[in-house]
Amino acid sequence: MNDVIECAAADLLLNSPAFTQRGLYHAVMRARAAAGNVRPLTWEAFSAGPLARRLRLGPIPGLWQESTSRRPLRRLPAEWRAYFPAAILLVDRPELVEIFAASGVLVQARIAGVCIDGSPSRVVNWLRSGWRAGHRAPVGYLHNAKTVVYPYLFEPLATFLAVSPGDLVYRDLGIRPGAGLWDPLGLASAYARQATELDEVPPCSLIAYAATRLLAMIGTDPMLAPLGGAKPSPGPDVEVQAPARGGSSRPPSRQGRTVHTVVPGNGR
Repeated sequence: MNDVIECAAADLLLNSPAFTQRGLYHAVMRARAAAGNVRPLTWEAFSAGPLARRLRLGPIPGLWQESTSRRPLRRLPAEWRAYFPAAILLVDRPELVEIFAASGVLVQARIAGVCIDGSPSRVVNWLRSGWRAGHRAPVGYLHNAKTVVYPYLFEPLATFLAVSPGDLVYRDLGIRPGAGLWDPLGLASAYARQATELDEVPPCSLIAYAATRLLAMIGTDPMLAPLGGAKPSPGPDVEVQAPARGGSSRPPSRQGRTVHTVVPGNGR
């Protein structure tokens, strides 16, 4: 199994500098399927068995590990106060922020990546301060099908709604129950047609999917977007409404005002 793990990790590294443990698990499963090995192997069994044994031999290049990913908090650079991101990516797990950051897409496309758990706190605080100062950017929420969280109760969306709910342009980028995740690079093939986890597609495909959908909300080259983070136009695929809160992932109205939301979907 060590050979399969090494080959799967090397294959992921060809297109992405970082990947999660679950991403490695699904890469191993794709490799096993391609070799005709259909014997069941759950994530729990893989994590406690083959992966744990391999990690005892040393780190796997590119594998994200929480114990080694924590960095000391630093003060926000002064330059951050001079501009606002062109778009904001909200995810349901902190390791996804690290995966997107390692890819370089956050810098290249002027996307700020944060998690609903409030990390990285310095980025969340920057976004909250910028929103209070009048800066605006569309928000996309990327999550697993099983993630049942009302994101508007968490930062930075809670501040966005409290300060100016009518300016929020939002899109649900998560996996819908019963539907697979769009794989724009075609690297996962049939394996991801009924995906319920974001890690079921290679990191580069996940990044391409999220960035493509998020940048479509900007309507222009992100590098040409105003540095001040001008209020984005909702565009033709946005509906303006004040949806009900019960069970929905769309933001509620505040004080009779409406919220710009995009019809949830996964790009299929």
